[in-house]
Amino acid sequence: MIVLMAAGGAAIVPNWIFDAVRPMPAAIAAEMAEAPYRSMHYHALFGVGVLLFIFNFILSLISDFISKRFRKVKLGEKL
Repeated sequence: MIVLMAAGGAAIVPNWIFDAVRPMPAAIAAEMAEAPYRSMHYHALFGVGVLLFIFNFILSLISDFISKRFRKVKLGEKL
């Protein structure tokens, strides 16, 4: 809910960089209670959640790879 409050929570497409937006986690939090069970909207919100999971997983793998690589350099090992 913090993401929803901090981003402004507007459910519109922004026209300017300083317009209010609704990030993906905020959209899930705000709209899940209103989406009818097993509707297209309901499945779209779950799809957004899967997309967020995939992004997070890929970024975690990249950061883990980079941190292990720098840890080896710090210990004086060869790359």
